Amino acid sequence: MLPAAIVARVAARTQQRYQVRFAWGSGGAARIATDVHLIVWIDVLPATAAGAVHGDRERQRALRAVTAQLPDGPEVVLGHLGNASAIAERVTRLQAERGDRCVVAIVAAGRHHAPGDDAAEAAGEAADVPDAPDFAVEDLLAAGAVVDALAAVGIDHTSPEAAAACAAYTGLRRAVKHLVSASEAAAALGPEAVHAALADGGELVTLRESTGRA
Repeated sequence: MLPAAIVARVAARTQQRYQVRFAWGSGGAARIATDVHLIVWIDVLPATAAGAVHGDRERQRALRAVTAQLPDGPEVVLGHLGNASAIAERVTRLQAERGDRCVVAIVAAGRHHAPGDDAAEAAGEAADVPDAPDFAVEDLLAAGAVVDALAAVGIDHTSPEAAAACAAYTGLRRAVKHLVSASEAAAALGPEAVHAALADGGELVTLRESTGRA
């Protein structure tokens, strides 16, 4: 049996005591989402301009690849700036179905520099690995929007990490679209691709059904 101090440190690192959690990348998901009922994968802007087109094969292929890297069991939905309310509604339905609280892991995709990225190399950056994404302001704000929508329906037992993302979103709510359009990722995509990505509707997009019993 592990000492109590080690158990406490593990619980803190996995945000285990909280109903709403937040982390970055597939590595973060592996850390915080092993015992959750829903994973919200936040990915606002695609890696390429072609992926900005809704339903584009490249975009769908990338999302399937990411989903395969996430912990088995929980349902996985896609989150962006337009569908936070739909996600909150899904969580409330899951709670009603379970007759108990639904634990949610909100995971921001972040940015990855492809090998041979000239801009990254010029900045002295090494190519990222899948579980160590760069910070992406658009994903932080969208994650905060989901946390805010959950709080609005009474689901507010959030980790400090999730609360900080929420504060970023609520504090910058009026400037969100401008900030995303002026972000590093947006500059790499171009205005047309960014506009297409931000035009995503408010519907719930399920990337994977639950494969385990809650």
